[in-house]
Amino acid sequence: MRSFFIALGLLWAGVASAQKENISIGPMVGAAYSTLPNLGSNALTTKYKVGPTAGVFVNYSIKEHFALSANVLYTRWGTKIETPTPAANLNLDYIHVPILATYFFGNDMGPGAVRPKLFLGPSVSFLTGTSSNVLNNQAFRNVDIGATAGAGVNIGFARQQWLNIDLRYNLGFSKVYTDPTLSKVHNQSFSLLVGYSFALGSYNKKSNSFSGKRR
Repeated sequence: MRSFFIALGLLWAGVASAQKENISIGPMVGAAYSTLPNLGSNALTTKYKVGPTAGVFVNYSIKEHFALSANVLYTRWGTKIETPTPAANLNLDYIHVPILATYFFGNDMGPGAVRPKLFLGPSVSFLTGTSSNVLNNQAFRNVDIGATAGAGVNIGFARQQWLNIDLRYNLGFSKVYTDPTLSKVHNQSFSLLVGYSFALGSYNKKSNSFSGKRR
């Protein structure tokens, strides 16, 4: 929980220091489809599992087609262990913080606009809890460094509000388990996220730009 508030504070500090007319913020919720590659062996059989993810995001528009996006998300990764039986989920709870460089297609930013997007960037995730009946829960590392990539679409609504739909691939570079016999185990997941953003400025259809005052 402390990691969540630290990450949220850093996110808000970035918002406060940027120009308000270029910023949008909002909630985000979805699901993650995750596994731990290289955990499976002769003794363990694993496959992907589904877990929840939710949090907040902020977008800062650098230019018409480019933006930076920061997220603070609670997400449940891990894997499903099928053998030894009975099958059980290995749950790894993280505060996941990706920083994404985003490219938007399309020039219209007003109501009714549909803007496809591509994004890529680094991420850091802080472990907040584990649940496993097979492995030592105390042997998981507290920090995971990785990267996030994906595609999505933003759909414009009145008063410069947007429905955001993202499909993401998350890859962890860090070893998540301290046992040397499992030295290659890392996080891997796909996620589908839906968010709703609110601009901190108003949109001028004629100039296709924002002003600093809300209408």
